[in-house]
Amino acid sequence: IEYVYSERFDHDAASDEILQPLQKLCAALNSDSDYDLSEFDFQQAQLYAVPLLDKEQEVILFRGMNYLKYRAEMLKSEVDLKSPCIGLLDRIEQKLKDARRLRNYIIQANLRLVVSIAKNLTDRANLLEDIVSDGHLPLIRAVEIFDVERGNRFSTYGTWAVRNFLFRTTKKGRKYRKTFLSGAETLALGLSDNRSTSRSHETYHQNIDDVLQKVLNTLDEREQLILKRRFGLEKSDTPEKFREIAEDLGVSTERVRQLTIRSLQRMREAIEEQKLEIPDIPEII
Repeated sequence: IEYVYSERFDHDAASDEILQPLQKLCAALNSDSDYDLSEFDFQQAQLYAVPLLDKEQEVILFRGMNYLKYRAEMLKSEVDLKSPCIGLLDRIEQKLKDARRLRNYIIQANLRLVVSIAKNLTDRANLLEDIVSDGHLPLIRAVEIFDVERGNRFSTYGTWAVRNFLFRTTKKGRKYRKTFLSGAETLALGLSDNRSTSRSHETYHQNIDDVLQKVLNTLDEREQLILKRRFGLEKSDTPEKFREIAEDLGVSTERVRQLTIRSLQRMREAIEEQKLEIPDIPEII
């Protein structure tokens, strides 16, 4: 179970300190809108259905989301694999479900961030709807790995993550990039927390290719095909749009996007299970 750790989680009164403010905030948010912190579909999500979060709300939601996943991980360590307790498994699943609800609310509150970036990248070859759909991937990942305890606002990190990703996947974005990322690097942007680093260019690229090949092999043929075409991992190194892949596969554009998100999640789980490390990707803006 992936989460961003905080020393607060180990405090004796952590549950009260973290969950009580969270419960109060969720009650207030539910009373202020029709949004009930439940699962939502990006295709149906309304841009302004959820108001922007202030700094205090942001801290409470991110801290609560990660604490719930932390508690689920702690409970997971208590599971007897030979004779698992159903009640314990139910508690783990409930905490993960609650964490997903918080994650989805944070994502919904920041969808306008993706749109503001996408508007500057539209042209005849890149429709706003397509770019916004592409921007959901890095936004989801940014929410999952953002460390609120550092004191920064999410919009700062989220903007960086979404902009870097979209600059790779749109022709207009490439014109303004200071450094070109390979398809493997772009895919890695969706799998790990990326910080600038110093390493040999040759070793750096070899490490990314090795790790990605290992986790790609955990996917079925269709999932591998979609990711390779979406991120330009084939010889042409040209990323394809969801709608282009969908037309060839005979499925909807939304279905391809869903499969992409699911495949990225499976790859992240494989990285965690195999204790692999994605090399850091240099900042490009």
